[in-house]
Amino acid sequence: MQSANAWKQSGRISIWRYTENERSYPGWHLNADRVGCQSLLTLLDALTADGTGSRSIAITAPTKAELGVPNNMRGQAAWVAPEKLRLTLSPVAEQWSFPPNLDPAAIEVGSTWLQALREGIAGIPEGRGDYAIGKGSLRLWFWWGGRA
Repeated sequence: MQSANAWKQSGRISIWRYTENERSYPGWHLNADRVGCQSLLTLLDALTADGTGSRSIAITAPTKAELGVPNNMRGQAAWVAPEKLRLTLSPVAEQWSFPPNLDPAAIEVGSTWLQALREGIAGIPEGRGDYAIGKGSLRLWFWWGGRA
């Protein structure tokens, strides 16, 4: 098992949040290609093995096709995406924090949330999605497909 410090990102990973119609789509939204999903899972495993820590992830803005999957306002809802995401494994088991900041975006999760996060990421390339984990407006939605 590699350490989180040795992890190298691969694949395409998109994260965004809507600035319109947030009531229907609160929080953050994640889509990634198969390689990107595997890369995120490898990072989660490495952070878990290390016991704590964080890493920055390069984010690619969502494509029109990706935005068409949730179809917020027929794909026309305004959105913002960070250039980087800081993923931190917290020593506090119940920790879940994913505020709306963009510079960089930052998610901090404790062990209680890891399995749900892993399942959500693993489900993306299998066509599973349209659900969120997390709390209130700090949710993380998972979306499948949309590659074009």
